[in-house]
Amino acid sequence: MNKIETNLKDCYILEPKRFGDGRGYFESVTKEELENLGFKGIYQVSNSKSGKGIVRGLHFQKDPYCQAKVVRCHRGAVIDVVVDMRKDSETYGKWTSALLTPENGRMLYVPRGFAHGFISLKDDTLFEYYVDNKYMPKYEGGILWNDPSLGINWDEIFKEYNINEPILSEKDKVRDSLKECKVEFQRRPKRYLVTGYSGQLGYDIVRELKERGEMQILALNKDEMDITDRDAVMRIVKEFKPDVIFHCAAWTAVDKAEDMEEMVRKVNVDGTKNLTDASIEVGAKIIYMSTDYVFDGTKEGLYKEDDTPNPMSVYGKTKYEGEEMVRENPRHFITRISWVFGINGNNFIKTMLRLSENHDKLNVVNDQIGSPTYTVDLAKLLVEMAESDKYGTYHVNNDGYCSWAEFAKYIMESNDKKTVINPVSTEEYLEITKTKQAYRPRNSKLDKSKLTENGFDILPSWQDATDRYCKELKLKLK
Repeated sequence: MNKIETNLKDCYILEPKRFGDGRGYFESVTKEELENLGFKGIYQVSNSKSGKGIVRGLHFQKDPYCQAKVVRCHRGAVIDVVVDMRKDSETYGKWTSALLTPENGRMLYVPRGFAHGFISLKDDTLFEYYVDNKYMPKYEGGILWNDPSLGINWDEIFKEYNINEPILSEKDKVRDSLKECKVEFQRRPKRYLVTGYSGQLGYDIVRELKERGEMQILALNKDEMDITDRDAVMRIVKEFKPDVIFHCAAWTAVDKAEDMEEMVRKVNVDGTKNLTDASIEVGAKIIYMSTDYVFDGTKEGLYKEDDTPNPMSVYGKTKYEGEEMVRENPRHFITRISWVFGINGNNFIKTMLRLSENHDKLNVVNDQIGSPTYTVDLAKLLVEMAESDKYGTYHVNNDGYCSWAEFAKYIMESNDKKTVINPVSTEEYLEITKTKQAYRPRNSKLDKSKLTENGFDILPSWQDATDRYCKELKLKLK
């Protein structure tokens, strides 16, 4: 494949080598050739059909669903036009164009952070896109096709190809200019630091970032970075210079915490302060995982983000104090989560399925109400949050509410298990098991309406999440 440089940084015209005879020709492009350009891999192939004079663009998709494209014309002809929107690029605000036809066989590589469009020069033109990230209508964007500040030579194109009046969608006619556009891209790959990588959520955040094509990820467990060691935290964060810190590391052993408050405080409070101070030092956003345990669970109805916390356990108190530390960074997200399950660790679903193998009946509490939450769904939302500036405190669980007993019953029924779930009160459970537990909120119903108010989607229902998790678990065990 011949790679022809354009006047734009990282943008190339591609010419696959053709081998042919009187019957026709054969050509191919390898995965490695595209990856060497910066293309993350084909996620989707799309086609559009256009008549002569139709202008499509100038389009892009916002982070974290920004797309790179490899485009070509299979029938007819187009002038393809792209604009570099990456603020830190030496060619920011500049444009280039390329004539793409089946006869010349050319393709154009459009990096992430570019606006892209084309004008069809013939009727019945068929245009093909290879993209490296999923299509998300909610994240569509664009700039004005004839923005005067760009200086694209549309009039010359119209004259040369005898186009009297371009045809555009109503949306494309009224887009903002480049200067008015509030979406910012950068050429330098973003850097992400994830603490608690060995846990369920940290693991899935890394999976989600990689699926989006992000590779500048420093994912650490407690052996690789002790968050209670301030000097180590400062050194690692300053050296890596992350744009975003996902702080998943925490002391989460709720019952053990009651007898080890000093140690728990070092992790959940001092460790969080160390990371927050480091995030401020390098100008990074920080996303902190909090908990429903910041509330005492005595309220009737749903807990809102601005309800007064009243943690009743060491775990809940230290996580709330961690919230207070994180608020020192204006660019923070505090996400209260609960009843988490993921593929990389132990959780309630795994426990229920394991116990079902040798128990005909299980006692499960029915007076603690909350929302089971799948880390795959949670990770998607957190990565989307990281690309926004809608800072603040959010309740982020899968949709719907249930008791632990109802959750257990659903797990058994949906997995064709015969184990009977016997609903009992918390007091009855403690009496039956002769155990001592830290205080657990009875009502952990968190109001999630703030998500939609700020443009985020509510996560799927906990039942749907449970089904998908169990399917993933079965695939892993094969």
